[in-house]
Amino acid sequence: MQPTIDEQPNTPGLPVAPPEKKEAVDKTLKELEAEKKAAEETKKNRGIRKFFRGLGHAVATPFRPIQKIFAKLRLPLTAKMLLNFSVIFTLVLVGYTVFMVVSVSTYIEPEDRSYLIATSAIIVSLAIIIFTALTGVISSLVLDPIRRIGDGIEKITAEDLSKRLEPVDTQDELMKLTGLINGMLENIEATFTRQENFIADASHELKTPISVISGYANMLKRWGAKDEQILDEAIEAIARESENMQRLMDQLLILARVGELSMNVTRFDADEALREIADGYKLVHKTHRICYKGDEGVILETDKSLLIELVRILTDNAVKYTPENGEITMECRLKGDALKISIEDTGMGISPEDLPHIYDRFFRCDKARGREKGGTGLGLTIARSIADTLGGEIDVKSALGKGTKFTFTLY
Repeated sequence: MQPTIDEQPNTPGLPVAPPEKKEAVDKTLKELEAEKKAAEETKKNRGIRKFFRGLGHAVATPFRPIQKIFAKLRLPLTAKMLLNFSVIFTLVLVGYTVFMVVSVSTYIEPEDRSYLIATSAIIVSLAIIIFTALTGVISSLVLDPIRRIGDGIEKITAEDLSKRLEPVDTQDELMKLTGLINGMLENIEATFTRQENFIADASHELKTPISVISGYANMLKRWGAKDEQILDEAIEAIARESENMQRLMDQLLILARVGELSMNVTRFDADEALREIADGYKLVHKTHRICYKGDEGVILETDKSLLIELVRILTDNAVKYTPENGEITMECRLKGDALKISIEDTGMGISPEDLPHIYDRFFRCDKARGREKGGTGLGLTIARSIADTLGGEIDVKSALGKGTKFTFTLY
């Protein structure tokens, strides 16, 4: 008998395998044996599945011509099911009855054969009638939820997408199908609503800049081109309103995609990103005192571009409504498992009456000065939408004449 590793003689000049290597070899042999058994079992199961699949095809083959004939008939689904099952049941029952009558007729007297045939025909006819009636009732009950789903879908129109299918209580695939259809309808309705809001908002807000540009253009065309003061005023107004229109269209496009914003998650230093934003504002807005305070080494895993856009919107808002020499403070603090980013200003503040509406589209607290400062009334709406996308929330505290503080909390 061939010796195992443990039994190998200690032949001079040949190294003896250490115990740990012997254990590794035994473990490998056991794994190979297990893999071999698993492969054999898989092959066996595959053969069994192949056999039953072939058996199913063989059984279904004689009935395929019947299925093709019924598929071409313009009948309700209930009638097609009734015909299919009735024909199949009739063929099977008649075939079995004929076989039994022929088998039994060799053992009975000739005068009793006609009685046997008549009795068998009556029994078969009654069985077919009862089976057909029961099949019709059962088919109607089974297909009733599908019929109700179809009736519900017919009531849904493009003018009214608020209707939903009534949930079926079948506790099967039809209930899941109803839920999927209702979910699809909710998505379609939300998309239509966003499109309608986009069109309404765009048409509403574009009227003012278009009217201003059109008015100055007509003035210049008639007589203002020769007046230097009117000419300068018109050029400045047209340039300002054109810039407002561009800003408005950019923000409207963002709002149109709010429900479809996708997260591009990256890992970055939040303190470093916000410090760069603060430094950029210090260079551009030298009439304001902008300072930054933050915890170093705060690493985030979220969409960096969306977070930066949110901070820029809040900072722009603070700059617009803070007078010259006013102070704007940006902070980035880690509070437990939450990151808090705050933008605080010493500006005009927000009244308690306006505070609940600051996230509404096109709402401006100072309507007289909002357009002069290039505000569209969409910034805070976009900021809250971005906050929702990031999985955070925005809190605001404000007092008239003292300033406003926005705090974005990311959990």
